[in-house]
Amino acid sequence: MAQVLKEEVKNKILAAAVKVFYEKDYRSAKLTDIAEKADVPVALIYTYFKDKASLFDETVGGILNRIIKMMEDEEKMEAGSPYERFTQGGGIQLPELLRERIKLIILIDKSSGTKHENAKDMWVKRLEQHIKDGLKRYSKTKHDPMLAHILANNYVENLMEIARHYKNEKWAEDMLFVLNKCYFNGVESL
Repeated sequence: MAQVLKEEVKNKILAAAVKVFYEKDYRSAKLTDIAEKADVPVALIYTYFKDKASLFDETVGGILNRIIKMMEDEEKMEAGSPYERFTQGGGIQLPELLRERIKLIILIDKSSGTKHENAKDMWVKRLEQHIKDGLKRYSKTKHDPMLAHILANNYVENLMEIARHYKNEKWAEDMLFVLNKCYFNGVESL
């Protein structure tokens, strides 16, 4: 029974941390804010987390790895156009990622001062390589390497705008569909 309570307390702290980091950002958030939101003593947070940084790590942990895995899974696919491969890979996983949009926003927009503060740059860089590989595979035209960077940065920022302005699941899925249709119809014309 005590173990269950410990897990409940930890989850309560994590839920409060998500709310506080989202409202304030990493630098502005204080453990006292999180403790108050979780309705626990500040000292209890240290039972579960070494410090604010480790609490933040667990709050956003794994999101960037999931994004990178989406691209890796898609790259392993042998057949199909870029859009067909996307719809079988990232296209299925992106709505799931947007269900955790608050954590995604915290990671990308509110992580200054943490080891995660370059997460967006890492995402863009990885997507840039993904696009370069796709252009080599599918395009007959040689393009300036800056094109892949521009497309990657644009796509990441568009996804973040969907996350930031999220209305509901249906709206997000519709926006993703239209965004990807525009994106792939444009990219496949290269």
